Amino acid sequence: MQEALWRIFFYPYNSVEFSYPSSGYPVLKNINFVSTPGWTGITGENGAGKTTLLLLAAGLLIPGGGSIRGGPDRLYCPQRTDEIPKFWEDLFFAADNAAGRLMDSLGIGVDWPYRWETLSHGERKRFQAAAALWRNPAVLALDEPTNHLDRETAALIRDALETYRGIGLLVSHDRALLDRLCGNCLFLREGTLTSRPGGVSQGLAEEKRELAEQRGVRKKLLDEADRLAVEADRRQRIVASSRNRLSKQGIDFGDWDTRGKINLARLSGKDTVGANQYKRMKDRVERAEQAWEKAVNPYERKRGITLGGQRARGDRLFFLEAGSIPLGKGRSLSFPELLITPEDRIALTGPNGSGKSTLIRHGLPRISAPLLYLPQELGVGESREIMDAVFWEEEKLRGEILARFSRLGSDPRLLFRSVLPSPGEIRKLVIARGIFYDPALIIMDKPTNHLDMVSIGLLETALAEYTGALLLVSHDEAFLSRLTGQQGAIHREGPDSVLGG
Repeated sequence: MQEALWRIFFYPYNSVEFSYPSSGYPVLKNINFVSTPGWTGITGENGAGKTTLLLLAAGLLIPGGGSIRGGPDRLYCPQRTDEIPKFWEDLFFAADNAAGRLMDSLGIGVDWPYRWETLSHGERKRFQAAAALWRNPAVLALDEPTNHLDRETAALIRDALETYRGIGLLVSHDRALLDRLCGNCLFLREGTLTSRPGGVSQGLAEEKRELAEQRGVRKKLLDEADRLAVEADRRQRIVASSRNRLSKQGIDFGDWDTRGKINLARLSGKDTVGANQYKRMKDRVERAEQAWEKAVNPYERKRGITLGGQRARGDRLFFLEAGSIPLGKGRSLSFPELLITPEDRIALTGPNGSGKSTLIRHGLPRISAPLLYLPQELGVGESREIMDAVFWEEEKLRGEILARFSRLGSDPRLLFRSVLPSPGEIRKLVIARGIFYDPALIIMDKPTNHLDMVSIGLLETALAEYTGALLLVSHDEAFLSRLTGQQGAIHREGPDSVLGG
């Protein structure tokens, strides 16, 4: 790597706020922390503002309030893989053996810049990371570097990132990566930030402890509110009884003795003590209930969805005769006769670039059954089309889609605050909208990419309960083992790929 010509101290973020022009509601509110050399992890649910924070750190966005101290040598490495990395020429044409070693360590092919469109998204991710690390900026803002990667390649990325000595800000849902690299983690919740020392597992354990304490406080306040409400009701009855005693209704007009005692009680205010006690008790009830509302965890929304679907009639949903598909550069993928029945739950595995997504795209036109398809990556244009489609749905259906979107772990209110929702939010919209078409077959290509940790668990539970046929492409072995019973594995034979059982 290039020798750094800078000296790092620290970069403080003081009361930083940010809102996108299209939304008056702040994405980030009163953000305060200090970035220092080493990796700082950033985590939070989809749409919480993680990418926005990285763009601010890299100087690509200007805060609407507060300040960020940072020099000119800052670089953002994006989550999306639509475009070839900027400054890739710096790496490829460097007259330095270190550049060659970096490319070799990450398996970067010398022809990759010239066939970007044919690279798998996993290969593009490696290219992004290599170009960013070669630049060796003072501040590196890295967004989901292990998305799309198989286990072996993700390990190569982790090893490479460990060599970086600048100030690193790392957004990731890869718990192993955050635990290994980060000495501090930032937890974003609805635009606010909490900093905790250590990796993400340590931070989540601390958060769990804090939430348990919060629930305990809430229960005490709720019990107190209930007790006070019972007491207030008792005192209200006393007050009502006192008012009846002070009433002259039904007393004979000539009973001057009784009427005189009532007049004296009213004048002395003796029986108004109960009314005052009741008012004070009612005020205490209101304060206890307000304290309870503040103690309620604002992030505990109702979560979890049912995918529904239907069991297809007949004995097959998909059939493809044995054949081969070109993969570019003279490479091909060979496959045997392929069949999907209504009971199948299939895992499709293989290394990056072996042709998994190509095989799925080849087979899609041959599927006539009701289908929910989630591609590996959705570009900016496709994402906008999905947003528009949801926006123009009939009002009731749109409300139901957004309700399911919420139960997949994201807040619908955050959807329209940025120029374009995060890739994780878009994927949830595809799932939430696809439910209403009762799919007999669900095909998902890298379904956990871009999703936060909570959302992955919610999706896994929903897929486990789904009664139709399922085809999943993933590098998450635990995810596949819990959801599938059959496997098709693609392996390499020289430059070509072969699908086996």
